[in-house]
Amino acid sequence: MRCSLFLALALTTGLAAPACAGPIAVRQDEPMRVAAPPQDVPARLLAAHNVERRRVGSPPLRWDDALAVEAGVWARELVDTGRWEHDPAQHGHGENLWTGWGSRIWTPEEMVADWAAEKRDYVRGVFPDVSRTGQWTAVGHYTQLVWRGTTHVGCAIASRGNRSVLACRYSPPGNVDGGRAY
Repeated sequence: MRCSLFLALALTTGLAAPACAGPIAVRQDEPMRVAAPPQDVPARLLAAHNVERRRVGSPPLRWDDALAVEAGVWARELVDTGRWEHDPAQHGHGENLWTGWGSRIWTPEEMVADWAAEKRDYVRGVFPDVSRTGQWTAVGHYTQLVWRGTTHVGCAIASRGNRSVLACRYSPPGNVDGGRAY
């Protein structure tokens, strides 16, 4: 099972939580497994982002280790507490979150592809009027992924029990009212 959630820059939209949001039962007696991914995972996450950006003509992102560290702190917090929400800290970056459950290992490409799949509802326009559904949140992960003005990304994966969380931070953030994704 997978679920994504997008952080509104202002966090003032009063969005309804997705069906999979909310507290998640985590066995506290299990040691937390923070993904210490093989060296190629950051490169694969970056490449997966840049494949989507290339498709729409947005310049490639560059990896930012400081953003990855920041994302890692939040990913570990989410798996530690069982919560599912965006970081309430005013960190000034865009954020995409993804979570998966089950015994399987999700690839970096599958995780990013979940966000990219929102393109099916994307309508090119001025943000926030960018979704066939009338709700920009239906495409918010996708638009952050391809936002032309974003230049850097850093991501981290944390796992515990049968749950994995991917958190990515973007700088400068996308999804700015009055702007265009690309």
